[in-house]
Amino acid sequence: MTDAVDELAPAAAADRGRGGFVPVALGLGVFGLATFGFLGLAGKTLGPALFGPLSVLWTLLNAVGIGLFLPFEQELGRTTAARRALGQGNRPVVAAVLRFGVVIVATVVVVSLVATPLLASELLGGRRTLVLLLVLALVGMGLSYAVRGLLAGNGRFGHYGAQLAVDGILRVAAAAVLASLGVRDAVAYGVVLVVAPLVAVLVTTPRHRAELVSPGPPVVRGDVVRAMVVLLVASVTSQLLANAGPLVVQVLATPGEEALAGQFLAALVIARVPVFLFAAVQAVLLPGLASLVGSGAVSGFVRRLGLVTGLTAAIAGVGVLVMWIWGDALVGLLFGDEFGVGQEVILLIAVSGALFMLAQLCAQALLALGAERWVVVGWSAGLLALVVACFAQGSVTWVAATALVVGSGAALLVLAVALVARTARWRRTVAGEVRHG
Repeated sequence: MTDAVDELAPAAAADRGRGGFVPVALGLGVFGLATFGFLGLAGKTLGPALFGPLSVLWTLLNAVGIGLFLPFEQELGRTTAARRALGQGNRPVVAAVLRFGVVIVATVVVVSLVATPLLASELLGGRRTLVLLLVLALVGMGLSYAVRGLLAGNGRFGHYGAQLAVDGILRVAAAAVLASLGVRDAVAYGVVLVVAPLVAVLVTTPRHRAELVSPGPPVVRGDVVRAMVVLLVASVTSQLLANAGPLVVQVLATPGEEALAGQFLAALVIARVPVFLFAAVQAVLLPGLASLVGSGAVSGFVRRLGLVTGLTAAIAGVGVLVMWIWGDALVGLLFGDEFGVGQEVILLIAVSGALFMLAQLCAQALLALGAERWVVVGWSAGLLALVVACFAQGSVTWVAATALVVGSGAALLVLAVALVARTARWRRTVAGEVRHG
């Protein structure tokens, strides 16, 4: 559910004072609940073994798709809102970002098609059709994120929330129809992941392009590309770290363990509910960090960060406690008894989610301080630690869950140390400016 966390912040940040939070939050709520419904219906209908390839497809969409395309939403939303505040149009920025996006999408398509035999055999249960659906779903995801960035930057939050809601409703409605018909084919559910976002974009985007894109002063294309590259690397590494569990299970599983990836994703969806709730905290309290940095308000920055950290720790702690007591029962309730992976594994996944939330918090603060490179270093360190932890001995699901904990913990350590150092440096800089002012 990391996608839910990341989708709300750009829209709310772009226009905090004009009521944008409510429609986006409502849309996100519908999308989140529909996600649980879609996965639950698919899991119960397909069963663990047949659900396995679909769970890996879902994971790849979250890890790769969100990692690649969320920065486009963020950059389009941020720059469009900034130019709009100055009475300037956004067309040059949109053109530069979309040209870069076309290159990224083309690269993804080519790499995926070339790697089809490997992806199909190693990750998708030998189903080459699922690779094609993955490519099509990634293209649709890129389009939806770009449109949401323009909607957010132009203050069209009703359309933004509607896109999320329509997408979610279509997914769960289609899954309900397939389940009622007894369709036991992962490809059918994969088609839903392709069609739903595209239809949502078509029915919720304003018909007149001038409402979202308007003429404006030129932009230095190299600056846009450099900013996008840093955001992309940070985003992709963080999403891979957050969603690597089912991929690890699929790679490590033996031929007789086809059901494990689906079972692990079911546990991951339930155990990561606090990450979804964290979206509200992040959207309401974090956007102001950049403005506090701009005004040199060190004390205000530290206070706000402390408040967000306390709330995040509380959400994470409650989530871990609930998973410790009822985790296995909740997985069975939503997906069925066949999807149990054991209380210890669910608890480890919940702990990894708590560590990831705190790491994400540090990363957001570092971005506000202009320390993008440290964000890349932190997430990369976590991903490397996760890969190393995969060599541990134990059951496949336990190794995957432990790797998530190790990876998120390593990322949190690096990002937290960098944040403390960067904040102290900023404090000294502001104090020096005051003395010499």
